[in-house]
Parts: sequence; C-alpha cells; structure tokens
Amino acid sequence: MLQSMPGQPYSGPWPALTPAQLQLAANLKAHVYRLAHQIGPRNFEFYEPLRQTADYLQLQLESYGYKVARLPYEADGQVFENLETHSEGPFTVVGAHYDSVFTCPGANDNASGVAGVLEVARLLKDTPGLRFVLFPNEEPPFYKSQYMGSRKYVQHLLTQREPVRDMICLETVGYYSQEPGSQRTAFPGMVPEVGNFVAIVGDVQSAALAAQLVRNWQGNITFPCLGLVPTPEGEPLLLRAGMDMSDHACFWAAGIPAVMVTDTVFYRYDHYHLESDTWEKLTYEPFALMIDGLARVLNSLS
Repeated sequence: MLQSMPGQPYSGPWPALTPAQLQLAANLKAHVYRLAHQIGPRNFEFYEPLRQTADYLQLQLESYGYKVARLPYEADGQVFENLETHSEGPFTVVGAHYDSVFTCPGANDNASGVAGVLEVARLLKDTPGLRFVLFPNEEPPFYKSQYMGSRKYVQHLLTQREPVRDMICLETVGYYSQEPGSQRTAFPGMVPEVGNFVAIVGDVQSAALAAQLVRNWQGNITFPCLGLVPTPEGEPLLLRAGMDMSDHACFWAAGIPAVMVTDTVFYRYDHYHLESDTWEKLTYEPFALMIDGLARVLNSLS
C-alpha cells in the first residue's frame, strides 16, 4: 500500500507573486534559458556543452558567496564532475542532475531542477547544515550504473565519512497547471486530477523525512504539496510507478534517507525526454512559488 499526505489544490488562479517572488521567477527563467536554449543538449555525446554547464553552475554559486569543489571521475574515457558547496557539521544534500538526455534540450528534465537548486542556494546562503550538489550522468547510458554522478558522490561521502543526514533531490520541477485532467497518476484516488501541486516522494526509510517536510509545508506554505510514501509491503508499487528514477535512489541504496521533489514528470509533463522539452514550456510563476516554499521549509528544518 501507499500512503498519501495530500495538500488542498487551489480552486482559483495562482496567488499574486510578491516582488521578491517575481524576481525569483525571472531568475529561474534565466537559468533554464541559459541551460536549455543557449547551451542545449548536455551529456557524454554533447561533452563540451556539459563542461560549459559545469562552469556556469560554479560561477553562479560562487557569485552567491559559496566555495565550490569540482569532484572529477572518469567514465568511458571521459572526465565528469560533481559540483558541491562547502558545509560544516552534519548536513542535508540539496541536489539535482545537470545533464540532459540524448538530443533533448532538457528544460524541465532537468534544467528546472538545477535552476531550483541554484535559487534555493541563493535564498539560503546563510542557512547552516545545507550542502548544494549538482550531478552529471543521471540519464542513459549511465542511468543506474556505477557511473551516475550521484552514485559516485555517495561513494565519496561514505569514503570520506562525511556527516550526511539526508538528501533532497529536485527532479523535473517546472510545470504546473490549473486545468482539470492535467494530472495523470499510477494511483487513482490518491492524487488530485489537477496538476497544480508539487509532490514529495520517499521510500520506507525516508518516510519520517517526507512526513516532516510535508507537515512543515502544509502548515506554512500556500502552494499545494502532496507527500507520497509506501508501507513496507507497498514499496514495490512505488518503484513500478517510476518514483525511484532519479538521483535520490543512489542515496536510498546507501541507507541515507532521501526524497524527490517533483512536478511528477511524465504523469503531468507531455514533453518528457523529447526534443520539445524547451524553455518556454515551463510555468515560471508557479515554479517560483514552489521554490520559494521549498526554501522556506528547508530554512525551518535547519
């Protein structure tokens, strides 16, 4: 069985954004435009754009005042790099993958997640206990292999005996709709039929983390949030529904609690893994409301 902790969908238009949230929306759009349009496909076949992406991410984080380490590793004769900010003491990883699949520009998957990490990092510069990490090689042919950036990063954490507490993965987070029927689901009756919410998904070992995030979100943030975690016997349902298909699963495999924050990917967004996943498809104002909410929740937890 699966357990849902649904928030209440809006029945009207999105709330008006504050000036700070409007600036956040503009920043998110600028990041996605840079990655998906100006740089474009970025992966092992588009290797120089992948390197350009890493340079861009480092410059952005450094402009916010962070020290950034680039952690290289080799895969199939190429060098790939995880990027991480510095942190002291026990920490939560807030991460996303910066590669795109095949020839796709990857606006929602996953320039949106990367943009979200950058903006949460900007908003929470002085918040302790957070480490921002950006991974390559989440997409095929490295998906679920030893060469996934997040798998290499987890190995690094364990080898260095780093005091990681848990992980928040941003995966395809930029598309929201108020249209009836805009949300599909593998779990009828457990998920709203309007795609105007963000989902927080965890496995059994991450249930407490997911519940805490959803509880803090629903108690303080107006943007709708739905939590989804399995009972022990229901965990295979979560996996069959594809809810392990990102970097958080590498943390699950190492026994580290982790959740995926997502707009539900292919259950809502029609351009998943297609060349039509372009920057103008995303809904930047609700995207900004969601990222603002996530930053507030992470700040309250820290």
